[in-house]
Amino acid sequence: MLSACAGKKPPPPKSATLGETKVEYRDYSLVRGSLCDVDPRRLADEMKKINEVLEQFVSGTEDSVKPEATAEQVELLREGTTALKPVVEAHGKNLAGLRSCGLTKPPFPELAKKGEEAVTSAKARLAEAPDVLAVADKRLAEVKWREESAAREASAKQEWCKPGIAVGSGDLYFSRQNTDGKTQWLFCDGMVVEKTSDGEPSLVIPDSISKKDRRKIQAGRYLESVKSYPAEEIDRVDAPKKTEAK
Repeated sequence: MLSACAGKKPPPPKSATLGETKVEYRDYSLVRGSLCDVDPRRLADEMKKINEVLEQFVSGTEDSVKPEATAEQVELLREGTTALKPVVEAHGKNLAGLRSCGLTKPPFPELAKKGEEAVTSAKARLAEAPDVLAVADKRLAEVKWREESAAREASAKQEWCKPGIAVGSGDLYFSRQNTDGKTQWLFCDGMVVEKTSDGEPSLVIPDSISKKDRRKIQAGRYLESVKSYPAEEIDRVDAPKKTEAK
């Protein structure tokens, strides 16, 4: 049966890169009958390598759908969405053509079985990738913002808060709106004003403040500072900015 297809020149190979892995593949369906003209050993080696790449992609991106996924795992999924789509499609077609070439002896049955499983799993992962990436990108952006926001807070405190500042001073140095909608205004003496997305601002006094010092605290002073603080200078995940005390 192989000789009946002799003379069919296969399409030129294409390459795909995923991370540090590079794989060559062909879509033999582009030249009818060309699959049957390939040396079985070379074809088996080619299909085995593609199976391995798809299996590695599926296993390597398994945790990318989880909330604790790392940036590297997410990036692997992102690369796969563009690099592997044509590989998956071509490999699926080639696997389907094995029987028509009479390639039913080992190692082809096992290669076909593993290949079909790998193609099915890879297609499923690629199909869910857009939604997964959207969620992951948002989460990673929030993680990055929290780290950078903490650095901006520390810088503002160093710039605007004098050493040994007295309780009750009411000097405001930083404000942040967290991803849950709660906004906080931070004061040099340790006081914090908090406001939920649908609530009113309220003063939070740390437990470490003594009874004597609590008498020095005038809640109205802190709440007035909050009212006059520019909304555009509140540190937010969508538009983080360095703030200055007003």
